[in-house]
Amino acid sequence: MNTAKRAREAQRPWVEGGRCLLVAFTVAVVLAGLTMALPALAQSTTSTSTSTGAVTVTVTSTLTITSTTRSTSTTQSTSASTSTTQSTSCPSTVSATVCLNHPSGGPGERIIITASGLVADHSVNATLNDTLLSLSGTCVTNSAGELSGCSFLVPNHASGSYIIAISDGTNSPTIAFKIPSITIPESTLLITMTAIGLSLVTQLVTRKVVNLDAERRMKAEVSAFNKEKRAATLAKDQAKLEKLKKRELPMRQEQAKVSSARLKVTAITFVPLLLVYYLMASFLGGFSVVVANSSIPIPYLVGAGGTMALFWWYMLSSFTFSTLLSKLLHTTT
Repeated sequence: MNTAKRAREAQRPWVEGGRCLLVAFTVAVVLAGLTMALPALAQSTTSTSTSTGAVTVTVTSTLTITSTTRSTSTTQSTSASTSTTQSTSCPSTVSATVCLNHPSGGPGERIIITASGLVADHSVNATLNDTLLSLSGTCVTNSAGELSGCSFLVPNHASGSYIIAISDGTNSPTIAFKIPSITIPESTLLITMTAIGLSLVTQLVTRKVVNLDAERRMKAEVSAFNKEKRAATLAKDQAKLEKLKKRELPMRQEQAKVSSARLKVTAITFVPLLLVYYLMASFLGGFSVVVANSSIPIPYLVGAGGTMALFWWYMLSSFTFSTLLSKLLHTTT
């Protein structure tokens, strides 16, 4: 046994031990995150009711307002948004409309308001159910009756469904708003741990299904073949090119056979991982809910006000940890 081989054999127990520790640590972190999220998950299935004395507001997939005398009941059926961008929540009405840059947000988060169809050159106020919101920015309509650049900080209210009303004294358009049960930084940590857990599952399935040694041998063979072919092409050696051409088809067929194992990994993990992702997004408030803040203005990833939506934070976390885990578990070839 040469010196290099002996050194590798001596290091192997440490490498295997390090991998086991990494797997155990990741599983412990994911379990801790799920334990933390269980109370919020249970709470997110309940509905919120408040009593005032003016109207009955029912929010399902659309907004219905019916006048009565003494009670206000707010019920919202929540569905996961399929948007993968930081979308704007805006109901469709005939006259005055109000929009929010995010349909949900936690206490302390800044929400930007835009509106149209209001009285021109007039100041506005906003309420969250019966709570008057403190507005900042340009909260006066322009000559066309449009409002932009006006915002508010989400007050410290309990999680649930609310109605935001914008009033200019004449018009009072409303929009549904949700305060999720899990907010920053808990939501940030939960998504990061979910990304780690899903990446770990994918890497473990890869080690089980894919013949990594055969894949590495095939990769080395293809690399040597391509190098030999380039040399023969540059030398214009037609005899050598003919021989290589006869070898190429069987080699490509074997390469496709070895690579098909990667498709099996995708087939095994795709649906379960997608279900976990949708479940996580559904009780956090949808794919566009803000779960992180960034002082660095990254195009597409970071929105207005330095906010990052669930979809982009999950993609960033998933890419980072899947790359790290694939290196540590040697699933790349």
